[in-house]
Amino acid sequence: MKFTTESIARCAARLGFLSELERFPDSVYETPLLLLHTRGGSIPHLTQPILTQILTTDKHMLSIPLPSIITMKDATQNLNSLSELTGMEKYPNFLTIHDPAVQMIPGYQKHHSTAVWSRHGKQSLNPDKYMELVEIFKPDIYVALCDGYTDHSSSEKRIMKAVERSRIQFFKCMERHKKSRIISNSGILGPVEGGYNLAARKRSIEYLIQEDVDGYVIDGLQFGGPTVQDIQFETIKNTVEYTLSLLPTEKMKVSLGCWNPSVILELIDLGVDIFDSSYPYVITESWKALTFMCLFHNHSENRECILLMNESRFANDFSPICKLCECLTCKNHTRAYIRHLCVTNELLGYILLMIHNIHQYLKFFETIREKLKDGSFSQFKIQLINHLSKNS
Repeated sequence: MKFTTESIARCAARLGFLSELERFPDSVYETPLLLLHTRGGSIPHLTQPILTQILTTDKHMLSIPLPSIITMKDATQNLNSLSELTGMEKYPNFLTIHDPAVQMIPGYQKHHSTAVWSRHGKQSLNPDKYMELVEIFKPDIYVALCDGYTDHSSSEKRIMKAVERSRIQFFKCMERHKKSRIISNSGILGPVEGGYNLAARKRSIEYLIQEDVDGYVIDGLQFGGPTVQDIQFETIKNTVEYTLSLLPTEKMKVSLGCWNPSVILELIDLGVDIFDSSYPYVITESWKALTFMCLFHNHSENRECILLMNESRFANDFSPICKLCECLTCKNHTRAYIRHLCVTNELLGYILLMIHNIHQYLKFFETIREKLKDGSFSQFKIQLINHLSKNS
């Protein structure tokens, strides 16, 4: 795996290129990149034929949370990879330890193991068990095992335990990674822990940069789940900026979680390269439609960033969610119909909203890359953040 960027500045927005993945040697993925959040190896509410119509190119990567696939290990054992089981062979897999759309349950870390919660309950994974799973699922990129169960309320004692446990797990994972015939060519990322304690963050980075990892995950800032969308950038700014100032500029930086669009823009402005689409998923689960990108459609009448589609005001509204949106939902269905599906709790409502929200968020990232290329990202960021703050 190879990551390149023309920017050598620290804590600055940048374009990058992820290439030379073992299964996709000829494909290049531009960053800032949006990983498509999955559950059980597939995007929630979307069948593969629908997904093919939404994604106009194959240049997308899937975020695969371990808790959603851990019970599929026996079925995957004799296959080439998880992608063969799920039928998603044309998309690279990025394996994460936790599901960013689900709030983690703290307090179950023991010795050198990390607790992973699937729908069948808790499973404690030490580095050997974890790397066995990695070898079974054969992801294109994965995160080394770590203890990321910290947030702004974590005590110093808890933070230092998380850093030390993550250090032990990281080196054991790296040792296994180097020796493995199966995954030695997969990308491995080092998780930066330490909560909001800057000294702990520095200690975490000091041991991570001893090894030649392919990138870093800025971890340990939140417990995941829908509440992450309410975190303001000011809460995490100092911690993230300090962390990024210590990491090698040439390496890829990742931040996972349901960050809202304003935080995404600020993190990109600090040099973070990769995110996941758990945010549009949790928005869909709340019967909401993302409309903040409609601001950039000419003559758009919509000034709201998010619409709650089960509201009575849409009962007789026969316009699409966004008049100039080109997604399948907006081309074929009205607000009134989608509101009816929401009120009656029809599964088709989730499908139509997921189609729209994924389309909107992919357009969001496409626009970000375009603005970085033409040098207008700073202006775009200020304009959009102001719009989001006034119309949230």
